[in-house]
Amino acid sequence: MYRLNYDKKDLGPSFMTAVTTMVVASLALGLIFGAQASGWKFWLMQALYTLLIGGSAILYAALTKTKVFVATKLNIAPRYAHILWGCLAVTCLIACMMPINNALLDGIEALGLKRPSVTLDDNIVGLLIVACVLPAICEELVFRGTVAQCLSNGSNKLATLAISGALFSVFHANPAQTLHQFVLGAFLTLLVLRSGSLWASVIVHLFNNTLVVLLSYTAIGSEEFWSFTTNTGVVVACLVVGVVGFVASVFGYLKTTKSVWNCCDQSVDETSHTSSSTKITPMSTVMLAVAVTVCVALWVAGLFAL
Repeated sequence: MYRLNYDKKDLGPSFMTAVTTMVVASLALGLIFGAQASGWKFWLMQALYTLLIGGSAILYAALTKTKVFVATKLNIAPRYAHILWGCLAVTCLIACMMPINNALLDGIEALGLKRPSVTLDDNIVGLLIVACVLPAICEELVFRGTVAQCLSNGSNKLATLAISGALFSVFHANPAQTLHQFVLGAFLTLLVLRSGSLWASVIVHLFNNTLVVLLSYTAIGSEEFWSFTTNTGVVVACLVVGVVGFVASVFGYLKTTKSVWNCCDQSVDETSHTSSSTKITPMSTVMLAVAVTVCVALWVAGLFAL
């Protein structure tokens, strides 16, 4: 007997599976390739790490006897309107988040802490594969295909978006991108649950990451460009245009597209055709709390460069 959907009781175990995989993969790959791996070893290590994270969603589906392609909505083709609105929204989001991120990093540095950063080898092919293609597929399989689907039947949609975005953000344990990942994660959750297709968020996530990588090869990608002190006019203009553009894009998306979110019962068992439990269990809550605590600890370690 196989299930077709996830529900709230899957939230803790599925996220715990992803976090456990993340920790084990980090330690194992670090031992195999070395903490200072470079060249092809670095790219192979990063690729394997991302693939293992994505594999945690497949593992959880196998352990719970769930049809992964159905439960994660990989079996549904996306509509172009959802993708186009999504690409427009994340473009505006990048425009407003770059100055905000830089200001937050300045604040962290002003507190006497090491400035958080994301450092990758300067290899455009490696970046496109490891930072764009693989995360777009593997991270979406975990966070929008599994985690978000666990929350999809909740009555409070804003809470669903906030929780999904927060888990996506804290999982990365990267102070340099925390706020951006929270907003991006929440928006991609909206995209998937509204469109009914995981491919919509995969494509938009790919577009987002590719745009960030390409911008990193220009002056726009430098932290100096986004300094409120040295480039005030441009930075303020981008911030205002980005915020207004993102809000307008989300509004336009909601007004011009049809939603399938909660339009039907998504918790029906394949064989019995009866609704499964949609209440989060105490064990699921404990597992979620433990997994989040691990992620927060890693985030703090990154902030203090432990």
